[in-house]
Amino acid sequence: MLPIDQPNNITQPKLPVIGLALGGGGLRGAAHIGVLEILQANGLHIDMIAGTSAGSIVAMLHALGWTPQGMMDFASQIVITDYADYVTNISTLFLMGLRSILDRFSLPHRWLPPTPLGLIRGRTFKELLARLSGERDFSQIDFPLFVTATDICSGRLVCFCPPRFALMLGGSRPEILFASDFSLAGAVRASTAIPGIFQPERWHHRLLVDGGVKNNVPSDLLRWAGADFVIAVDLGFASHPDGEIDTILEILLQSLDIMGQTSTEIRLEKTADVVIQPQAGSAALTEVEKLPAIIEAGRQAAIAAWPQIALLLRNFGRRRLPTARM
Repeated sequence: MLPIDQPNNITQPKLPVIGLALGGGGLRGAAHIGVLEILQANGLHIDMIAGTSAGSIVAMLHALGWTPQGMMDFASQIVITDYADYVTNISTLFLMGLRSILDRFSLPHRWLPPTPLGLIRGRTFKELLARLSGERDFSQIDFPLFVTATDICSGRLVCFCPPRFALMLGGSRPEILFASDFSLAGAVRASTAIPGIFQPERWHHRLLVDGGVKNNVPSDLLRWAGADFVIAVDLGFASHPDGEIDTILEILLQSLDIMGQTSTEIRLEKTADVVIQPQAGSAALTEVEKLPAIIEAGRQAAIAAWPQIALLLRNFGRRRLPTARM
C-alpha cells in the first residue's frame, strides 16, 4: 500500500483519440445528425472528424461547435431553394444536349459557346455554407476537420484540413493532395459537387467534384492523422423498386453510390473499428420533408451500435477486436 503522502505513480490507461468518419449519400446525410446526437448523449468525445459529400456538411458544423440540436433546428428550416439554383435557361440546356450528341459521335464542338458543367450552379449553396461557417478557412479553426474532394481532371483525391495536418500528411501519401488554403465553404461545396448535377468547384487551376468519387467514407484519413479508434457512418446505397428511379438526377446519384460501395467496404474493413449503417431509405435531393425520418434512422442505428462501441472502448489498450458492423 502506497503511503498517503507519496505521489501515485500508477500509469493510468491511455484515452484513445477518437475519430468519426461521415460518408456521402445525398439528402440521406441527415442521418449523421441523429448518430452524433446519440454518441454525444452517451458521453463520447470526438477528437477529430472527416466527411465526404453530405457528411462534410455535418462534419464542418461539428468542427465549428454546432450541437446536434442546432443542426436539427437548421435542417427543419431547409427548403430546396437554399441549395438548388438550377440551370433553367432553355438555350443553355439545348447547348448542353447538343454538346453531348456531338461528343457521342466524336464530332468537334469547340465552336459552340461554353456551357455549364452541371445542372445546378451551386452558388446559392456556397453562399449558404459561407454564412454557416462565418466565412472561415482551415487556418482559422482548431478542430481537426478533414473534407474530401476529387480532382476530376487528374483523378486525385484532395483532402482539405488544418495546416498542421496538411504538413504532417502531405509527404506520406503522395497519391493524395493535402491542402489547407481554402475556405470551409469552398471545400464543402467541392465535396458535395455530385458530377453532372452540381457544377464543379474551382480551386486554383483544378476542377473539384464530390469526394465520394474517390473516398466515400474517409476513415483511413483519420487513421493517418492519428486516430486510435475510428467510428464510421456508411450510408451505403438505397435499393429502389423497379420503375421508381425515373429521373437523370436519381440515375446519377444511384450510380455513384453503387460504384463506390465495394471500395468503401474494403477500406472500412481495414481502417474502421465500428461501422454504423443507418437504414435511411431513399431520398431524392428535393425530398426535404423526409429529413426528420432520416435523422431518426441515424439515431436508431447509433443506439443499436452503442453497446459494441462501449465494449471496444473498455477493451482499448488491452487487445484489438475485429471490426463490428451494426
